[in-house]
Amino acid sequence: MEVDLGHSSEKNHHLRSYSKALELLLGLHKFVNLNDETITLENSLGRVLSGEVKALIDNPPADVSSMDGYAINSSDERLNETLRVIDVSAAGNPARAQVSGGSAVRIFTGAKLPEGANSVIIQEEVTSINKNEISINNPEKVLPNQNVRKKGTDFIEGISIKPGEIITPKEIMLFAAMGHDKLLVKQKPLISIISIGDELIKPGNQHNKNQIFSSNAYGISSLLEKLSCKPVIFPIARDNLESIKRNLDNASQNSDIIVTTGGASVGTYDLVKSAAKELGLQLCFEKVNIRPGKPTFAGYLRNVPLIGLPGNPVSSYVCAQLFLLPLVMKIIGCKINYPTISSARLNAKMKPNGLRKHLVRAHMINDRGVRIVSPKSKQDSSLIKTLQESNCLIIRPPNDSSKDVDDLVDIIELI
Repeated sequence: MEVDLGHSSEKNHHLRSYSKALELLLGLHKFVNLNDETITLENSLGRVLSGEVKALIDNPPADVSSMDGYAINSSDERLNETLRVIDVSAAGNPARAQVSGGSAVRIFTGAKLPEGANSVIIQEEVTSINKNEISINNPEKVLPNQNVRKKGTDFIEGISIKPGEIITPKEIMLFAAMGHDKLLVKQKPLISIISIGDELIKPGNQHNKNQIFSSNAYGISSLLEKLSCKPVIFPIARDNLESIKRNLDNASQNSDIIVTTGGASVGTYDLVKSAAKELGLQLCFEKVNIRPGKPTFAGYLRNVPLIGLPGNPVSSYVCAQLFLLPLVMKIIGCKINYPTISSARLNAKMKPNGLRKHLVRAHMINDRGVRIVSPKSKQDSSLIKTLQESNCLIIRPPNDSSKDVDDLVDIIELI
């Protein structure tokens, strides 16, 4: 299968713009063909709908009352007289009697309107004379279809939800109301995550002052679980070719996507690309003109898309949002275009930006309908706590001019 690798190999060594790198990366979706599967409604949360879902009924299936009261006919000439209560209509147990002149049916919320009725008078607007007789307090105000939910007001039989929707609790409610207990969805892609570094140890293990707990894989894995994926965290690879190649070799045999974190830069111990190339990696791009995340690279290894993320935790997480999530959404057929860019107003000044596109960690609030964003003062790509305190990224284009308080800026909301 051919994929656009971005023209000449010389160009691949240059810094790619984010938009071009993403375009090249999304071309790798052709290597992944996920099957559809049928699952139960109660297990469908977070999955991506693969087949059209059509309503099997009208909802409501008949004209029903929206209030507790009495079903009458608004054109009845005897509404100003005492009315006989001839039957009761409850949800699931409709009245059998037909409303005619001088009569009414006691009705409850959700109950089907009896034959002959076209309006409901709420019980607060009725005076009960005895068990079987009532009078309407203001008969001149009675209107047709008053307090009535018409058949099919919510949805009609045959209306459909198209494939590509991420199934949320709201969709599950809707599909249940439409009459479905099973849904056709895309299978979950299996995504292998490989952390690389001699300094890394698994959380919970004994450590010394030269070691740090591996965190990137856990953040990326949690991110993927939100998107209908099966993430697999591999054992930590050490900073040598054989260890990295062993993990890559295993991952390439059982994965839909491979993600590495660490070892992606140009230092003595940054060996991921070298190891992957020895196994047959074909690169799409090697560096991206963004901050954080310049060392990010991507390609395919044995027809499996591979994304190499930086080792710094913030760079790794931000680039997973910018690159990995759009690829996953493309593969699973999600119709949402991610990342979604919106805008907010600054509440702090910002200096001019440099040559690289800068994704600035920030916190955004909604103040009485106005979105206000505060950039974090510390932007070092190793600061996980700052990332945890952020809910968005401010987008600074290359050579962006200085910004003042209340200036409008583009943002990406973090997942």
